[in-house]
Amino acid sequence: MAGLPPGAAPEAGERPASAPLDERVLAAGTTLRFALLVLLLSAAGASMVPRTVRHVLASSALADKEAACRLAAGIDPGVSFSASYVQYTRNASALEECTARYSQDFTGVSLAVGAVALATAVAVYWLLPVWRTRRSKVVPLDAMDVHGALRPLLDELTAVAGLTRPPRFVVDPAALTAGAVAFGRRRRPTVCLDVGLVVTSDPHRDRFRAVVLHELAHLRNGDIGVTYATIALWRVFLVLILLPWAATGLDVLLFAGTPDGRSLFAPFNTHSLVLGGLIVVAVHLTRAGILRNREIYADLMAARWGASREPWEVPTAQRSGMWPRLFARFAELWHTHPSWALRRTSLTDPKALFALEALPLFLTGLSADILVWHLGSLPYGALPAKAVLVAGLVVGIGGVALWRAVLYALLTGRPTPSGRLVGLWLGSGTVVGELTGPRAAGNHWLPAHPEALLILVAALVLVMTWTVQHAEWCIRAWRGRSLGPAMVAGLAVPSLALASLLYWWYVQGEVLTDGWPYTTAGLLGSYGLPGLPPAHIGPLLETVAVVGVLPGTDASAESLWWAGVLLWALPLLVRATRPPLRRPTWLAKAWPETVAPLPPPPSALGRHLAAGLAGGLVCWAGLAMALAHMHTPDPSAVRMTGPFQLVHLMWPVLVICGAMALTAAVVAAATDSAWLLAGLVAAGVTALLGAGAAYLLMRTDGCLGPLNTMTDTCRWWPNQVAWPLVRTELAYALALGTPVAGLSAFAGRSARVLWRRAGRSGQHPTARPTTERPLRRVWQRGARLAAVAVAVAGFGATALTVQTPGSTARSSRPPELMLDQSTQAPSASMARVQGQAWAAVGGLDRINALSAAERAYTTAFVAGAHSASDAEFVEAMGKLRTACEGLTRATKRAGAYFTVPDATGQQVWSRLLTRYQTLATACRNLAARPGSATARAAGTAHQDAVDSADAMLYWLAETGAIRPRTETP
Repeated sequence: MAGLPPGAAPEAGERPASAPLDERVLAAGTTLRFALLVLLLSAAGASMVPRTVRHVLASSALADKEAACRLAAGIDPGVSFSASYVQYTRNASALEECTARYSQDFTGVSLAVGAVALATAVAVYWLLPVWRTRRSKVVPLDAMDVHGALRPLLDELTAVAGLTRPPRFVVDPAALTAGAVAFGRRRRPTVCLDVGLVVTSDPHRDRFRAVVLHELAHLRNGDIGVTYATIALWRVFLVLILLPWAATGLDVLLFAGTPDGRSLFAPFNTHSLVLGGLIVVAVHLTRAGILRNREIYADLMAARWGASREPWEVPTAQRSGMWPRLFARFAELWHTHPSWALRRTSLTDPKALFALEALPLFLTGLSADILVWHLGSLPYGALPAKAVLVAGLVVGIGGVALWRAVLYALLTGRPTPSGRLVGLWLGSGTVVGELTGPRAAGNHWLPAHPEALLILVAALVLVMTWTVQHAEWCIRAWRGRSLGPAMVAGLAVPSLALASLLYWWYVQGEVLTDGWPYTTAGLLGSYGLPGLPPAHIGPLLETVAVVGVLPGTDASAESLWWAGVLLWALPLLVRATRPPLRRPTWLAKAWPETVAPLPPPPSALGRHLAAGLAGGLVCWAGLAMALAHMHTPDPSAVRMTGPFQLVHLMWPVLVICGAMALTAAVVAAATDSAWLLAGLVAAGVTALLGAGAAYLLMRTDGCLGPLNTMTDTCRWWPNQVAWPLVRTELAYALALGTPVAGLSAFAGRSARVLWRRAGRSGQHPTARPTTERPLRRVWQRGARLAAVAVAVAGFGATALTVQTPGSTARSSRPPELMLDQSTQAPSASMARVQGQAWAAVGGLDRINALSAAERAYTTAFVAGAHSASDAEFVEAMGKLRTACEGLTRATKRAGAYFTVPDATGQQVWSRLLTRYQTLATACRNLAARPGSATARAAGTAHQDAVDSADAMLYWLAETGAIRPRTETP
């Protein structure tokens, strides 16, 4: 950490003005940002090393064969993921067998290279202090301080800093400036003083104290260890991992393989190289931003310890003109130290540490998306952990910045920031990462439908808006000694909610970047219910089909669908607590000048609960109308049909989600502050009441008269029948209904803003008197108790649902059945390449095996026909039975091979397999019952099989998959 520059000697006793707000009141969030960098470098290294090792050591012939297996399976790198997925599912077993035959395992080498890189990073971390304190570079302080005047002063400053491990002080005799730098490991730190600072320590004692205290502040804040660990990891990653990987990528892009192959995979390989460049930019800019903030933290701590302000009074040149100022701001982004003007301003007002900057948020979204790409090799079962990790980092970094900004705004009387902008910047970084990297685009220059990425942007806008409004509520109402627990809880909830949507995105939603890959008939048929899809699909089944692939379709606990209840239950509990009447402890520490608590948030809990109750009544009415619509005089005639069962399940889902959306929109439009939280609270109460009503209606079905649906028998149906349906409905209501309610709240709020801008709204009502009547106090107490009851009920219902046996089971719906089963015809060049691959990796071998089995059959058949004795005939029949078994084996092996990518070729191949199967059957019949009839049938089947084999070879030669045979004389 660089020290302070020289400055004029200040007057004795001069101290900087005290800061109005303690910057340590909340966590800075820099540790999370460092953690994101470390995870990004680690995951990128774990992903890049195997690819580099494989490219260097793998046999090019086997690698080409392995790539040919995918082409032979009909996977076209130039088409959408859904089309390739259909081909993949049709040939999954054959593809696994083919790639296993040609795969090359370099796991041991990759692990060894990774271990060497990690050991090198540890060695660099340990040797950096040794290198910087080598004898040719620095000298001990005692060698320069011959009179021993500085040692007592340094001991005093170390005691002021409260360091339990005093650092080692050395002097750089070549540095004529009056600065210093702290470095080294956490347990053995070192402070290197410039010789210019040492020789001027007597006349400029205050400047010396300020410079040393600044470096000691870095040690006290724990900056040194994590900073130099990141430096060591970054240098090793850059030299040993990134540069070889980039060289490999350039070789694959420009030189390796054939020109057609390089052109075919150029988009994917280019995106991969761009991703490596983005890592360099993201890591450097993020690290520079973190270090700039930590310099300001060290300045403030040094000033708090009594450092003079004079060393910060460095004259700075004023740049005139727009372009010089823009260039200066751009150049500052790459520096690890802030400008002196910003450092001077921060001594009296640390607003820079509480500000929301667009670039760090953008880089956070970008880094998180790159991290997801490099975590792609994790097994499928790790998807929930990956979703929680990514969501926790994104919401944690953006949320900490929001909490700090909200706190600063509330304490300084400024407007609270908007979470929408924070979500937009985080989402913009995510979208840029998706568009420039190969994860969403695949082997395309851009995704076919990049507008699908707006789902991620909308989700981030929602959770960040929720975070900023919840932070304001908590800060106003918190009575603890520290805001830390409140912030942790306020960030854990949106992190889990975002992780729930990310889990759905990784499993199903990401394919939307290729377009809508599903068909209504396929979606309905994937349920496996009788009668689905029906001959005539109405609008209701169309809607049900779409809802079937939206969030909520997976009711297992690991999908995190239950996180939706936290978005309204936690704010409900916060609003149910009584705001502090006296200054809380955390506020006294953060802002000693204040003597009164913060103004409490507007008390509207009763109205929110009432709105939720009204929404519940609307939901009940909608459920009654839905059941009346489904009522039939003879339920037994239709209750077992697929359409009726599916509609019976989805009608309550649609009604509950619709009621939640309507309630959230109305409440948000009628609420002045924290409108999103108010809308979600009301929508959550509506969902809870709606789910309870659906549960009661299902258990009392048969006793409801015109609302009976599944039965006419009046009884209390067992819980095993009603609860699984309600669990699915609750999963949809929370995983799908909550974001829909949030978007509806945005719509309601936007409508109110437009209404006001149009001048159609009246003036704000006058403030109500602060004195409360006894009846109002009773009403507020009852609203708080009701809020606690509703929140506990929501938590309990969700916990019971998650812990229900069988609730962790995944949906058994085959995903390939949901997709459009029609395949896009490949281009002529791709068809030729796929045909060549099909023949090369086993197709021609299987045709030859069939021909060899056919020749063995012919030999045995001729031997039997020309046998001169019974013994010769018996021997010939034995050979015939062996030939029949060979035909059966060869046909079975050929049937397990890839389908031909071309439709015409597949018809020829299918006919060949059918005729060889017929030949094998005729062969067995002939061997079991020799005679003229079985011989004629075998002869006909034999001729058909030979003709089919010749037709297949002719088709392969015509399409260029194989070379045509040359006739020999």
